[in-house]
Amino acid sequence: MPVFMIAMANIRKKKGVAVSMGVLILLSVAIFNVGLTLLAGINHFYDTENDRLGGAHYMVRFTGNEYREEYLDFFLQDPRVETAETDEFVMMDMASFPEGGVISANFLNMDRSRKIGGYFVAEQTEVPEEDEAVCIPVFMKDMGYGLGDELILNYNKKDYHFRIAGFTQSTWLHSSVSSMVNFYMPEKAYEKLYEQQGGGYMLLVRVKDQADLKGLIADFKKNTDVNIEAISMDAKAMEITIDDMRNGTTMVVTIISVVLFVFSFLMVIVAVIVMKFRISNHIDSQMRGIGALGAVGYTGRQIRWSVVLEFIIIGMIGTVLGIALSYGIIAALGGLITSSVGVTWRSGGHIGFDILSAAFIMAVVVLVAWRSAAAAARIVPVEALRGGIKSHSFKKEHFPLERTRGSLSMVLGLKSMAFSRKMYFMVGIIFAGIAFASAFSIITWWNMGINDELVLKMTGYEISDIMVYKAPHENYEELTEKIGAMEGVRKVSLYEMESLSVEGELLSCYVSDDFGKLEMVEVYEGNFPEYDNEIVVTGLLARSWGKKIGDTITVSSNGASAEYVICGLTQTMNNFGRICFMHETGLLRVEPYYEKNSIQVYLEPGLDIDTFIGAMEQSFRVLSPSVSPGNTGADMNSNTDNSTDSGTNAGTNAGTDSGTSMDTGTKKQEALAAAKRKAEEKLAALISMYGVDSAQYALMVDGEVVLSGDTNDYEIDRIENNRRLFVSNVDSIADSTRMMAALIITGTVLLVVLVLYMVIKSMLTRRRGEFGIYKALGYTDRQLMEQIAISFLPASVGGTLAGSLAACLSVNRMASLLFEQLGISEMNFVVEPWLILLMAFALVVFAFAVSMVLAGKIRGITVYGLLTEE
Repeated sequence: MPVFMIAMANIRKKKGVAVSMGVLILLSVAIFNVGLTLLAGINHFYDTENDRLGGAHYMVRFTGNEYREEYLDFFLQDPRVETAETDEFVMMDMASFPEGGVISANFLNMDRSRKIGGYFVAEQTEVPEEDEAVCIPVFMKDMGYGLGDELILNYNKKDYHFRIAGFTQSTWLHSSVSSMVNFYMPEKAYEKLYEQQGGGYMLLVRVKDQADLKGLIADFKKNTDVNIEAISMDAKAMEITIDDMRNGTTMVVTIISVVLFVFSFLMVIVAVIVMKFRISNHIDSQMRGIGALGAVGYTGRQIRWSVVLEFIIIGMIGTVLGIALSYGIIAALGGLITSSVGVTWRSGGHIGFDILSAAFIMAVVVLVAWRSAAAAARIVPVEALRGGIKSHSFKKEHFPLERTRGSLSMVLGLKSMAFSRKMYFMVGIIFAGIAFASAFSIITWWNMGINDELVLKMTGYEISDIMVYKAPHENYEELTEKIGAMEGVRKVSLYEMESLSVEGELLSCYVSDDFGKLEMVEVYEGNFPEYDNEIVVTGLLARSWGKKIGDTITVSSNGASAEYVICGLTQTMNNFGRICFMHETGLLRVEPYYEKNSIQVYLEPGLDIDTFIGAMEQSFRVLSPSVSPGNTGADMNSNTDNSTDSGTNAGTNAGTDSGTSMDTGTKKQEALAAAKRKAEEKLAALISMYGVDSAQYALMVDGEVVLSGDTNDYEIDRIENNRRLFVSNVDSIADSTRMMAALIITGTVLLVVLVLYMVIKSMLTRRRGEFGIYKALGYTDRQLMEQIAISFLPASVGGTLAGSLAACLSVNRMASLLFEQLGISEMNFVVEPWLILLMAFALVVFAFAVSMVLAGKIRGITVYGLLTEE
């Protein structure tokens, strides 16, 4: 009890320092617990929610005519399967928003009874019956959509208007980081959309034990004729496992958790350093009091425990409040978690993680306090009465006043710094850690939150200005030559995707006839393929296979296999790093019937992309033009092929022969143009959804063909503004880096204030007599405040520069480790020197300003007060 009373007396005597220490521990516990809870709990949370909602463990999405009933029968007959079913859907792949950005939407009938549901409607409102009601994923609220708002999607050059009737949550295809999402519609609205677009099938499977899933999938592919392709918008049959969904949807949360977890360790280290300083300063300032305790009979162990108990009390209070604060921080991150994962964070209490965090922090507090307080136990009363001096001490005088140039305040500040080297070294170390964390977050924010070029490169996509998809029977080389010869075209290139099996893994293979023309895709080691036996893979895959540049790997497709030499390594988050690059001639070795379908078009700087697309649609016969109905597009197409000409003339002549007026003829022309556009829409749907490469249409009136055409009449299927498609698809990553930077900068500001407060408070207490003497000699309060603030400048400047330099040199390596599991092997953040210097300058100026404010307490020290106090 006496030891406890001594500890409480010390806390009451220095309440401000105790509160600051408590806040530092509070922040350390809070950030540590948030990082630990999310990092260790997010995957469990995802699996729990998926089971609660009855979500799938495996999904195969079939488009066109790829689905067979035998696929479902295979799973229904397997004892490892809990349940399986197929679900019909309407597909809009690469549908674009008016404001830019694309989404691949699967529209499902929400009124259909399902065994594997996997979703629920979180918010709902009544929508007029005449509107096309749709329930959309909850993350789209962050895009500015609300209940009752209109949702417009452009698909195959046609705008589709919907009315938002609700927001849904799900663990499947409901993440802001996914380009493919599920929309749910009432049955009436769904049937209407199905009549316009047609649909495909989703095969959904739940297993009894997830450990059996890998073997089950292998048996499914082995025992059926299913042809699974790598994940892409063009895949006719693609698979997604629960592992893929979990890794993709929790990616953003995991990255933020890791950063917070590491930052919490920095805060713990700062707390340890400050604690050691605080105990050392306490022993120095209370030397005579400690000697008096020894003189009246307290043992060294009791004196030691009186110091340790003081920090145990502060630590326990800070830990409890920190645990409570962590719940608030997680709640604040709830929007990000919901947007990323697709469902609201529902962990409730995370007692296990709370206890682990509290135990770790308190163990550190007790250990550091016990070791640091050992000096107090060794002090004997006679030594304490001498102020801790065992014998004479002749220390070198640093910065003598008579020989050191500069203002008196500056020289005295430097002398103070030299005399208390350990304290200022501690401050320098803390500033180095703070600057390191700040520089890391700012560099990450600059490269991923402000400038999105790096993030776009990490996606693995080549983002040209325009993407042209040729019509099925058009000659690719001739079309490429025509487009390349257009005025304003800088260059054209081939870059499209196929599915290949490489070393037994299904990969997305990107093919080009000249990788040197590409601008977004890069290799970080080696070279792009130039010959037919070369291939580039991601560093993540190469490490998993134990391969390096120069080694050979086996590539297979449709029963054909060939050996390829790894000539380079690349990196991408696309398909979790499961991609490869191959020259066109190399692909022909395993896919001899491969045909090129798309053309990347790069324009001269300054040209408007949409205007140029309009010019292209005037120059070429386009099946799905983007020009407005009834205008140039219809006229342009109607005058470029013989079948259309004859149909148009037939209609016109019939009208003239019967004496029809000019107005009637115009209306007939408009009706024929509308019919032609409708036919073109159907042809475009057949080509894009069902793999049809040839189709004809004809319109007969009174037994006479008045309008006809087929896909052979067109040169181009469609033309897309490629820049607009990718404009908003990386927002979730940018938002997460901005949030991460804001959290770290906020923590940095608090750390600077807390550390300087405790150090300056202790300095004023320990050197009260010295400052009183300076005042008696005529020094003003401002001069003494400047002296204190200047004494911290070398430590703050040196520490800040060292930490900033360390961050600049190591940020790419650390970021590579952070993003490694996503397919990134060698991050290439651009370090802007001016930005780091600005951050360092701001940190030093802020520290100086805080020092001046905190040193203002010196006004309370007076000569009279020192002479009259007991």
